Amino acid sequence: MAWPIRRYFRLLWWILCGLAFIALPVTIWQFQVLKYDIHYQAWFIGGIFVILSIPISIYEIALHTEYYTQPNLQKHVIRILWMVPIYGVDAWFALRFRRAAEYLDPIRECYEAYVIYSFISYLSAYLEDRFEGDVDAHLRHRPPRPHVIPVSWIAKPWPMGQQFLWNCKKGVLNYVILRPIVTALALITDMYGLYGKGQINYSKSYIYLAVVTNFSQLWALYCLIMLYTALHEDLAPIRPLSKFICIKAVVFVTFWQGVAIAILVRAGIITGDDWTPMDKNYLASGIQDFLVCIEMFVA
Repeated sequence: MAWPIRRYFRLLWWILCGLAFIALPVTIWQFQVLKYDIHYQAWFIGGIFVILSIPISIYEIALHTEYYTQPNLQKHVIRILWMVPIYGVDAWFALRFRRAAEYLDPIRECYEAYVIYSFISYLSAYLEDRFEGDVDAHLRHRPPRPHVIPVSWIAKPWPMGQQFLWNCKKGVLNYVILRPIVTALALITDMYGLYGKGQINYSKSYIYLAVVTNFSQLWALYCLIMLYTALHEDLAPIRPLSKFICIKAVVFVTFWQGVAIAILVRAGIITGDDWTPMDKNYLASGIQDFLVCIEMFVA
């Protein structure tokens, strides 16, 4: 029995990945021998991971468009799948063109908000279809779910039903709305030389915008967890946990990773003095972009 084309595609992709990982150590060694600038080494290596991540993402998107049997759900999945190529290409170009990063990163940051919106819309659409538009009646008679510490100190349990769903959606949408606003403020302050991306500098806006974004992300993440724990049995047929973990890793963890790298550079724990001529102001963002290129392959 002949294999379907998709299996040949996956086999070819695995062969390419294997060849790339075999050649990668040799390439890095050759770079060291020829004393290439570490910036160009990172751009080349990051590009390999991005190039390998794009075909599998496009392949998954193509499968959904070919078998478009549940448009109410699949349109949201397709939007989420575009996250990997958009993130990867954006980070790769930002790594190569350092001074253009301030104009490339807003694309990635705004798409973050769009991905979170698409994920909550995906879950809502599935619940509406499953319970024929009456999710409130399904949840109304369930006992309220207690908040975890420290939220339980300041908030009472949300009554199950429409109010519970609305509170979870509001918590997620706060980030969806706030993220583009923060990105716009970052772009405006950067035009006046007051942003300082990746710099822990109290005279720059980066640190303050990062704090606001961090709290917004934490609350959105908490509301997603509340929604999942309350409805994980109802959502089990669409296996949302894997999608949730992927979005959490890509959107939330990459942000905290960037802040952590900026703190380490500021504290002098990470210094580029002995291995790169890259300006300290660009060091943290350069490391972050390089890691994002690799992480998109894993995602």
